[in-house]
Amino acid sequence: MNVSKSVGIFLLVAVAGALSFGIRAQNSMSGAAATGDALPKDVYPDSRNRLPLPRHDDFSGEEQKLFDAVNKPSELPVGIEQPEVREWDPKLGYLLSKSGHYLKYETGLPNPLVEIAVLTAARENDCQYEWTQWETHGRDPKDPRLIDPKIIDIIKYEKPVVGLGEKETAIIKLGRETFGDRYVTPETFAEVLRLFGRKGTVDLLWLMANYGAASAELIAFDNHLRADQKPLMPPVVHKRNPLTFTASYSNPLPKDVYPDSRNRLPMPKREDFDAEGQKIFDYVTRGKPMANGEVPSGFLPTGTPQADVRLWAPKLAMAQSDAGHYLKYDTGLPNRLLEIAILQTAYELECQYEWTQWERFGRNPKDPRHIKDSLIDLIKYNKPVVGIGEKEAAIIKFSREDFGDRKVSPETFAEVLRLFGRKGTVDLLWVMANYSTAAAELTAFDQQLQPGQTPLLPAR
Repeated sequence: MNVSKSVGIFLLVAVAGALSFGIRAQNSMSGAAATGDALPKDVYPDSRNRLPLPRHDDFSGEEQKLFDAVNKPSELPVGIEQPEVREWDPKLGYLLSKSGHYLKYETGLPNPLVEIAVLTAARENDCQYEWTQWETHGRDPKDPRLIDPKIIDIIKYEKPVVGLGEKETAIIKLGRETFGDRYVTPETFAEVLRLFGRKGTVDLLWLMANYGAASAELIAFDNHLRADQKPLMPPVVHKRNPLTFTASYSNPLPKDVYPDSRNRLPMPKREDFDAEGQKIFDYVTRGKPMANGEVPSGFLPTGTPQADVRLWAPKLAMAQSDAGHYLKYDTGLPNRLLEIAILQTAYELECQYEWTQWERFGRNPKDPRHIKDSLIDLIKYNKPVVGIGEKEAAIIKFSREDFGDRKVSPETFAEVLRLFGRKGTVDLLWVMANYSTAAAELTAFDQQLQPGQTPLLPAR
């Protein structure tokens, strides 16, 4: 694509700002959350988070069936068996459980490598609750996730990755660069691809992204450790990567990016898969079969034409498609509030591709997601949240604190809960968490903007 002179200036400004190699500081309270100390006033003793423990009798009819289907014993030893807050929306809980089960048990990734991937995601996302549970698993000689303690310490204290196996090394580097640096180098990606293949690379990235989304849930609802547990994750200060804002709009395309997909994997085609994979490919790209059994022709209309790399792992694509469709269309969240939630999440995660597409939707008067330019600019330039509606303000604060500060204040959570209710709060959080997984995918696979597009997210 042709990059205008103004974009060239933008790049220079981004690089100049990057040379200062700023710091993305962890909120001083984020490591203090989720401890086993006395519970805050807004945390329920039964659930140890900001919503009471959901139970079978809280629902009726089909929702009870969905709730029961999710609440089965884990297939691995666990630290805590309890329904998750997402089950205040039983349909969402059921849909998310399908992709979660696939990623945890069906990818073929050995338990010790799953352990390393989840620990890295928890460390990079500053999630005390998640880290403490999984460090406990990883140090337990009776747990199938047992790993060498020196690997745990390398991740825990962000030490150089030396002296480990090539797969262990590749997983840690992929997680650090995706969630910490927010830019994955060609060398790291090539090594992961060599070791795990296309499907395995997609599965691995989404395993970590899935636990990154779980981190957002645990942080937002302030999930506390058991009373007998002590927090095991020390606080850390993350450096800002100077390459973050040069990603997603390179000209010419990087050598490891395919022209058809404009990312690091070629565009998946129907003939790349077996019969079962082809059925999933049709379902994800064309929609559900019609009443007569025929599959609609052509691709579903989307806001952007980028390839969906998760199709290289068809079962994952199927599960994610159902959950994503529900969050985008079936929660009842109006389009304009959906736009605000996604824009703010893309801003917090510095995802140039995601931001650029959704800013275009939001500024288009003919798009149902259209919002005021002043509201877009409030998010884009991180302005004070004043002069806007209460729901709009609550969504922006919720995302800023969850993904930016890694600590949601009781006041912000109470306001979101008042405005959206229990189910609506869970749905809103998972809209944002779902787009955080998409941001991780776009980052890891270096998804480039479409030809002729100008990057719209400024460096900061």
